[in-house]
Amino acid sequence: MKILYICSADLSGQFGSLGSVRHIMEVSENLCHLGNRVKLIVPKYAGYPHATPVDIIYVPIIKIRFLRTLIHELLAPFFVMAYLWLWKPDMVYWRQAYLTIFPVLLSRLFGKKILTEVNGLTLDEVESEPLSRLRKMVILAFERFNYRFSSHLICVAPQIRVRILEYYRLPADKVSVILNGVNSDRMPIMDPGEAKKKIGLDPGIRVVGFVGHFFPWDGIEHLIDAAPQIIKEINNVRFLIIGHGRWGEHLPKLAEERGLAKNFIFTGKVDWGRLYLYINAFDVATAPYSKAINSQSGRSSLKILEYFACKKPVVASETEVIPEVVDLTKKGLGITVKPEDAGALAMAIIRLLKNDALREQMGKDGRNYVKQERSWKVVAQKTQCIMHTLLK
Repeated sequence: MKILYICSADLSGQFGSLGSVRHIMEVSENLCHLGNRVKLIVPKYAGYPHATPVDIIYVPIIKIRFLRTLIHELLAPFFVMAYLWLWKPDMVYWRQAYLTIFPVLLSRLFGKKILTEVNGLTLDEVESEPLSRLRKMVILAFERFNYRFSSHLICVAPQIRVRILEYYRLPADKVSVILNGVNSDRMPIMDPGEAKKKIGLDPGIRVVGFVGHFFPWDGIEHLIDAAPQIIKEINNVRFLIIGHGRWGEHLPKLAEERGLAKNFIFTGKVDWGRLYLYINAFDVATAPYSKAINSQSGRSSLKILEYFACKKPVVASETEVIPEVVDLTKKGLGITVKPEDAGALAMAIIRLLKNDALREQMGKDGRNYVKQERSWKVVAQKTQCIMHTLLK
C-alpha cells in the first residue's frame, strides 16, 4: 500500500515536542516494516537526524516564528497536490494540525481516502486561549469540516473519542481509538548506577526524574513543592528534570527560590538517542499532573510508556483522561496520588525509594506491559487494518 503521510511537525525536535516526533516516525517506520511505502511531507525546519526507511519530503519554510507556519500552509498544498497526482497514493494519513483544511480538501478532490489522527481536541485548546470570538468560530468550523469529510478518525485516547462524538455528532463507527506505543528496543535497560555515571552523576545518589515537553498541566511545580519533605527522609537525593518548553522557563528559578538549586538538575532538551541513559538513571519516575489535566479531553503519555520500557516505577497524579495512568493503577505499575497534593506525592516517592523490592517488581511489570501491549508495531498493525477496511 502507498501511503502519503502529511504533518506539520519539526522532525529535528528544535521547535516542538520530541514526543510528537517519536510518534510520527515510529508509526511511519512501522508501516514501512509491514510492507507499505510511506512518503512523509513535513516542513523543513531541519532534517530528521536518524536513518529511516521513510521517504521524507521537505516543504521549504522561513524560520521566523510568525512566518514559518504561514509559509508552510501556503506551500504545502502544492507539494501534496503534486504527490497525489504523480505518485497516486492508495491512502492519505494526516496528523491533524491547527487551523487548516487543505489535507482533507485535497484528498477528497483527488478521490483519496484520508485517515486523520487526532491527538487532542481543538475545542479545549481554543477555550483555554485568549482568542477573539471570530477566530474561535473559524477554528471550530475548520475542525468540523475536517472531521465530517475525513474518511475515518483515529484518537490516541478514549476520552478524545467520547468528546468528538458528543460535540460533533459523528457516527460512532467513524471514530476509533489506537493508543500510543513505545519502542522498547530504543529504550534498553541499564544498571542505574552505570547510567548515572554516563550522564555525569554520582552513582551513589538517588534520582527522582521527569521527562517531557513542558506544559502547564505537567505539574513540575508540585514536584518542587514535594521536594523538601523527600529530602528530609532520603539522603543524597536529586531531582532530574529532562525537557524544555516556553511555559517551563520559570522552573529553575522557582527551585532556586525554594533553596533547592543544588537538588534540582534541569537538563533542557536531551537527544532522543540518549534519552534512555537519563531514564535509566532514575530510581523513581514521575508524572505529577496538575488538576488542569482533567479539563482536557484526553491525552496519551509517551513519557510514562518510556518509563515503563526502562523498568521504572512511576508516581503519577490520579486522572481518568490519560490511559497510561489508568493502566498504571489497574496493573500495579506504580502509585497514583491526588493531583496537586505535594504531601501525598512526597510520601509515594519516599515509599518507593525505601522499598527496593517494590520498585523492582513494578519496573519488571511495566516493561512486560509495554512489550506485550503497547509497542509501535501494534499501533501500526491496527492503523493498517483500518486503512485496509477503508479501501475495500
